[in-house]
Amino acid sequence: MLEIILWILLAAVVAFLAVIFVRAAMFKPKPERKSSGKQVIVNEEKTVQDMVEMIRCKTVSYNDVSLLDKAEFKKFQELLPKIHPEIHSRLSCQFIGVNGMLYHWKGKKEGRPVVLMSHYDVVPVEESQWEKPAFEGIVEDGVLWGRGTLDTKGTLCGIMEAAEQLLKEGYVPEHDIYFAFSGQEEINGPSCPSIVDWFEKKGISPAMVVDQGGAVVENVFPGVARECALIGIAEKGLTNIEFHAKSNGGHASMPPVHTIVGELAQAVPVVR
Repeated sequence: MLEIILWILLAAVVAFLAVIFVRAAMFKPKPERKSSGKQVIVNEEKTVQDMVEMIRCKTVSYNDVSLLDKAEFKKFQELLPKIHPEIHSRLSCQFIGVNGMLYHWKGKKEGRPVVLMSHYDVVPVEESQWEKPAFEGIVEDGVLWGRGTLDTKGTLCGIMEAAEQLLKEGYVPEHDIYFAFSGQEEINGPSCPSIVDWFEKKGISPAMVVDQGGAVVENVFPGVARECALIGIAEKGLTNIEFHAKSNGGHASMPPVHTIVGELAQAVPVVR
């Protein structure tokens, strides 16, 4: 009887592998879409300078509110109208949550909108370990140095620069577009949930939400010789756990067999 079960399992494994190999052999990628060839107008000098100004705003997030420099966040918020006047004269903008910013670009007709997301806060910096100052926005040899260039003022700058240029060209999107920017992403603050709540209360269900993603990489995937843009469609969850423990008093010179430190040490690996 056992031998029959093993043969059945082996046959199932072989059949499963056969399906995989056959499907892989039959797979044909869809034809690659070609670029329209239309010239994209980019004011590179302005874009770089705008990004430099964004980097110079020290929008560092802390869980300890007493460490937060609110003036730097205000500085960033007041910078945007100066460098993107078209957006701020033609799009509506409202503050949501603690420091969330939501722009609304009205489209030609009704329909489910697109939401483009980013955040403008950054994590704290240990500047002694940086080759260049983290908040001076130094540009050398075609490289912009600064905290937030990748995570992710660069995304925010790209969205705003593109919209600014399109508005100058008279472009109007088919459907509404929203820009949702948070200043609390790095600490998992309430601004992002507040923006989501706003959409729910308004009964707005976006057709697509685009947030920060991966990078353009080379020589990462076997068999792919060209540059490859990584698109993430999911993200791991986040949780913060705080342990509280109590024990009887005593002296370190005469510890019990099991101390409170040892008990906590046993608990930590369980949640890793």
